[in-house]
Amino acid sequence: MTNAQRRAAWLASRKAEMDPLHHDSKPEPAPSGAFRPHEAGAYYLAAVGTVGTFKMFARDRKPPVYTYGIATVHFELNPETGTWIWFDGEKNQFPRRAQDGWRLGSRRLHETREGAEAELQREMAKNGDRVTKVHDLPDDVTALKKIRSAHHPDRNTDADQDLYQAVVEKLDRIRTLSQ
Repeated sequence: MTNAQRRAAWLASRKAEMDPLHHDSKPEPAPSGAFRPHEAGAYYLAAVGTVGTFKMFARDRKPPVYTYGIATVHFELNPETGTWIWFDGEKNQFPRRAQDGWRLGSRRLHETREGAEAELQREMAKNGDRVTKVHDLPDDVTALKKIRSAHHPDRNTDADQDLYQAVVEKLDRIRTLSQ
């Protein structure tokens, strides 16, 4: 949509608000190129963050410690504007169209959890982290909790961070399947 089209749509909506005979409270249908959530509803974002800090003049520099996670995104329709928004806890975010699908900020929206997991595996391989397959872990919750506590980064400095992240992911997956 060009700026001229946006302005024309904005002027048309302003004119409709000024019209006393116009009492329709529902938002007008979005144009064909606008975002509409798929039938399954949820989208997934692959989130990669760094925990380790980089000190410029430190003698014993350590590479950053990466954290990997998947955020589940449920969009809501903004009744005033008719656009789909996602509130991330701090601000409203709007999906935008890209060549390969839809994005939220700089991150790609995945329609399936498998797509987000594949992106996380690529990021882990790029960052040099050992890729721990979630499906290689046991399905027993108590065994997973033991692994998680043994490799908790706050309690054990020599912990396997990748294994800890994979266990947390597996526990989240078991919780969502049991609900």
